[in-house]
Amino acid sequence: MPAMDLDTALLTMGYGCGQVIIFAVSFFVYFYSVSESMSAGYLVILSSCDFATTGGDKTLLANSLLGGMVASGLFIGLVADRYGRKFTIRLALIGALCFSFLSALMPELYSMAVMRMIVGIFLSGVASLQVGFLTEFHAPKWRPLVVTLCSHSQTAALMYCPLMGMAILPTNFSITLSSNYDMRAWRFLMMVIEIPGWIGLLGISLVPETPYYLMSVNREDKAIMALKWICRMNRKKWEDFEISVAELPRATIVAGGFWKELWDESIRLFKRPYVGRFMLCLWLIFGIFFVAIGMGIWFPVIRNMDNSGHHRFCYLIHHNPIINKHNIRTANGTDTGVPHCHDVMSNFIDPIYYALAYMSCFILSSLLLQCMARKFAIAVHIALACILGLCLNFLKQPTMVLIFFTLMMVLPGVLIPLATSALVDCLPTHLRGKAICMVRSLARFGGVLGSTLVGMLMRITCDVTLNIFNVALALCVVLAVFQPKGMPAS
Repeated sequence: MPAMDLDTALLTMGYGCGQVIIFAVSFFVYFYSVSESMSAGYLVILSSCDFATTGGDKTLLANSLLGGMVASGLFIGLVADRYGRKFTIRLALIGALCFSFLSALMPELYSMAVMRMIVGIFLSGVASLQVGFLTEFHAPKWRPLVVTLCSHSQTAALMYCPLMGMAILPTNFSITLSSNYDMRAWRFLMMVIEIPGWIGLLGISLVPETPYYLMSVNREDKAIMALKWICRMNRKKWEDFEISVAELPRATIVAGGFWKELWDESIRLFKRPYVGRFMLCLWLIFGIFFVAIGMGIWFPVIRNMDNSGHHRFCYLIHHNPIINKHNIRTANGTDTGVPHCHDVMSNFIDPIYYALAYMSCFILSSLLLQCMARKFAIAVHIALACILGLCLNFLKQPTMVLIFFTLMMVLPGVLIPLATSALVDCLPTHLRGKAICMVRSLARFGGVLGSTLVGMLMRITCDVTLNIFNVALALCVVLAVFQPKGMPAS
């Protein structure tokens, strides 16, 4: 029988229960990666009294997890291309979950920051490879839509964090383990946030490796077994299909050890025919992370105050008790020696609105994909975010400030999986793992940069900082219009 490529084979078998199972596993994997990442904003508030944090300490704690994710991007990518997507995601989940549990027990700021950074090193693989794992069980025509639908797990995660906070934190219980160490409610909240990750770990242990990866490393028999698993889950008989899978381009074996292979394989992404498309995807995702993640981490902090008055966004920033906390409380101009302490989450409603905004924007992106090309759907989202961000310079109505500020981050934020799927489509299988992880790693540096701007600069010069984010969005609109459609000619 004539050989067919994997895309054609998956189309021939159709969409069914097999893909739904992969979708569910990917949903919980991404659910955990988002909830773990967004918990940083809650930690900044909830640990303020226990650790007596300054502005710099808060920025360190907010950035520690992202810093770890930046550090491990290239390493995780090479492991994924060498040992497989499933193996790497499972290993990363085990590491992230275990060290996250340990971080919840840390008695002081710097040990917690170090543990959170280690969590980030593992979490990078969870967050980066989930899209590749999901798409490699789907034919290209299904990928943009299924990635967008699976991204609703981000909405679930963003709602899960404040809902668990509403359930756990008001009880204000604690367990005294020693004279200077209490297990307060926020530490248990960190542990509860791990639950979706344990579900994802169980799920990914029960499904096969992706057929695309198996073919790229010359394991055709296992690739056929993976396709048979899909066929069986779809309630179809393998014998009813005449499928003989054509070989895919394989990874080059590089002599000289791990680090030489890491360098030689990574540098190929910066050479023709891939460099142009790779760089376009990289800078677009970098800009999205800079705005959506850099500001998004601080959303619970920024909105954790009375926002009912008619004030500009930057007025609210200048009067935020957490962002503008002084190290020493003063009375009649005299230092009292008593540090300010504000560790109460007083606003769980705005984070829920934030999650609902993600859900609405994911639905919008799904609808836009049905009537326009992926790159134009991305451009429309980011252009709207830029307009809303510019309006924050003069808008004062409190509800509109909340809506515009939220959508400024959410509209580009929902595009992270979709923009990553463009990268998947324009690279061969044996380069996808390292390319996705490299892009996500460098893009997360954009998140660290954006978060640092908010933590260190926004309280000093809010108007300038806000418009730096607006300029970044405008540049992303241009990059989105020139996004690649598919694989370059070799």
